[in-house]
Amino acid sequence: MNELDLIDKLRPLAGPAGLQLMDDAALLDLADGQQLVISTDTMVEGVHFPAGRIGGGFSERLLRTALSDLAAKGARPIGYSLNVSWPAGRDARWLDGFVIGLRDGQSAFDCPLIGGDTTGGTDRLVASATVYGVVPKGRMITRSGAKVGDIAFHTGELGLAEIGLAIVTGQSVTVDAATRHRAEEAYLRPEPRFVVRKVLRDFATACADISDGIVSEAGHIAAASGVAIDLSSKVTEGAEFGDDYELLFCIAPEDEAAMRDAAKSIGVSVTKAGQVRTGQGITVDGKPASPKGYRHEL
Repeated sequence: MNELDLIDKLRPLAGPAGLQLMDDAALLDLADGQQLVISTDTMVEGVHFPAGRIGGGFSERLLRTALSDLAAKGARPIGYSLNVSWPAGRDARWLDGFVIGLRDGQSAFDCPLIGGDTTGGTDRLVASATVYGVVPKGRMITRSGAKVGDIAFHTGELGLAEIGLAIVTGQSVTVDAATRHRAEEAYLRPEPRFVVRKVLRDFATACADISDGIVSEAGHIAAASGVAIDLSSKVTEGAEFGDDYELLFCIAPEDEAAMRDAAKSIGVSVTKAGQVRTGQGITVDGKPASPKGYRHEL
């Protein structure tokens, strides 16, 4: 198998902007009044996903985690490009599973493949997804807009992905069947929160997806906004592993009731996480805190 074989397998995933993967570029049309949002994510076998599990679980997780960054910006996905370094000597059946995982992920979010690059000969799988989305002009939510007095919230349930990884890697986990299922799904198929993009556009002053733990993500918002954020220990306990891909966002206090109503109307739970204050850095229940989320050692 060579890189042309890999491209042939990927070709059915390509949307119109991908020019059938027959060119060295993609062509994207933007509607009037829209802005393009671009983000990229990389996964390495044995670092971001257990070694030896490089099929559909790897690829669908890669695409979903990359798309989570677009969700945090209030964007709508329109396509993605893919760079893959395929490990030498791996059974071709893993490649079939890899393509199926991408297919399932892109189908769930109407986000077709539009191009990329392929190499081989590595000792482990390395793959990057660059995702493209659109927002109405001037409506993208950044990390830098939080204001003193704002309230911080997070969507969904935190801590499930850590349990899910333990299950996937065969560790002993004592949870009921329903929690086990939700935890596996949270780790293998995290849900980019596109459903809340209108809520974010209407109310959020700042937002980040919770990929590296809630304290770490709050720290990103605080640093970008030039503020301090005090989090509640009720939400930080058990939520520092990261990989949850829920959203942490800030709103003005006068918008709380309307935001809660809007989130409830689309079936998304929100939990008050903390308060934006003067100063810098992160505290938990008023005490200084340091992020414990995942950091790559370089």
